[in-house]
Amino acid sequence: MSSIFLGADIGTTSAKCLAVDSDGAILALAQHPYGLTHPRQGWAEQNPEDYWRGLAAVVRACVQQIGEAGRSSGDITSLALSTQGDTLVIYDSGGRAVRPAISWMDCRATDLFEKSVCEVGQQFWYAETGHKLTPYRSVCSIWWLAENEPETLKAGRIGWVPDYVSLRLTGRCAVDTPSASWTPLFSPARRRWSGAVLEQLGVREDGLPDVLESGETIAALLPAAAEELGLSKDVRLVSGAFDQAAAAHGASAAPGGRSVLSCGTAWVLYGVSGSPVVDPGLGVSGCCHVRAGEWGMVLPFSGGTVYDWARRTLAGEAAKSAESPNEPLIFIPHLYGGLSPDWHQESRGTIVGLTLSHAPEDIELAVMRGLVFEARRNMDACAALAGRPERIRMVGGATHSAFWPQLAADILALPVEVWDCAESACYGAAKLAAGALSDGWTGGAVRVIEPRPGRVEAESATYANYLRAYANALDFYSA
Repeated sequence: MSSIFLGADIGTTSAKCLAVDSDGAILALAQHPYGLTHPRQGWAEQNPEDYWRGLAAVVRACVQQIGEAGRSSGDITSLALSTQGDTLVIYDSGGRAVRPAISWMDCRATDLFEKSVCEVGQQFWYAETGHKLTPYRSVCSIWWLAENEPETLKAGRIGWVPDYVSLRLTGRCAVDTPSASWTPLFSPARRRWSGAVLEQLGVREDGLPDVLESGETIAALLPAAAEELGLSKDVRLVSGAFDQAAAAHGASAAPGGRSVLSCGTAWVLYGVSGSPVVDPGLGVSGCCHVRAGEWGMVLPFSGGTVYDWARRTLAGEAAKSAESPNEPLIFIPHLYGGLSPDWHQESRGTIVGLTLSHAPEDIELAVMRGLVFEARRNMDACAALAGRPERIRMVGGATHSAFWPQLAADILALPVEVWDCAESACYGAAKLAAGALSDGWTGGAVRVIEPRPGRVEAESATYANYLRAYANALDFYSA
């Protein structure tokens, strides 16, 4: 029998797991939900024990499904994790959390963020960590703990989800390089902890997790952990990646070849570069990709939340074609501010060109166009740093539409690959668990949508209008 590899995702709202055989075929899938708490405005916390319980539940469920299919859990050889990025976990030497995890969604430390930016400036943070500092980053949470819960920092060590789970699984406190690079304590360019940031924090490097490149073996599972997960103690934990990097790896992102457009609650464009990412405008966030000589560009922007708002608000017939007898509307989808690539939080959702002839489906079409126009703005920002990709692979909710991938192909003027793998982050983690054996894995069927020359020209003209409208609206909102 061939080996089986597990890829588990410890996400923001649930844990998931895929079991994949040595041919890349998916054998089992399981999911276990958990929640966030919001004790005060701006706070977002989780019980770290939920990560462990969720992991145990989904792994055991996959083991059960494998058994029902006539395979043995003894065929499982390795496990790798995809995890939410930059959620802060403070835990003791035994792997027990000493307080709730502070989520990447938490912004309690806004005042401390503003103080830091005034003192050292954004250029420092971008040069050291590949990102501009925001109130949501874990370094701000560490400052907040130092001021408000100093006893917490004395009672535990600073960590994040992957190393917390690694310690529970193997007894070794280890974090993968992509996840470390998505924290504001790490230098992606040097692929190591940033001495300048640690000095700012007063944190010793020997108190931080070991950093391993994705795909390296961390250790075999502890007997007690293996028993709780229903696995053999010979199963190895392999270094994984944070969710966006794992999903891009699952979807076969590569420098100069394929970028990945993940279409979820937010949309994220993930491009890969063969050299460290340095954006003179500080807008494009860089990280370490899963291969040692590669770096990721991670650009989040308005996505599914905006489209869902439009569907609820308009309650009209869904748009089915990019062609309409009416003049195309311009919709800037910044309903919660502008994100990548220029981070204008003052920007707002804006619609331009309404007439009495426009129907709800025209507005919905403008919303859909606006989201893909944002994808193009982000793709162009990546292209300026690392070259234009040859193709885009779409994953997530928008791929279920027959219309949206074609719209993306026409606006981006690139072939769009629609991949039917539902859990690309888990699949990417499973590929890391399998190592070289995963070469050639596809993870499911791929259909290719080619851009149509006539529509490319029309969409390009509308995109030029979009850029002009955005510039004028930004002047208005910035006044």
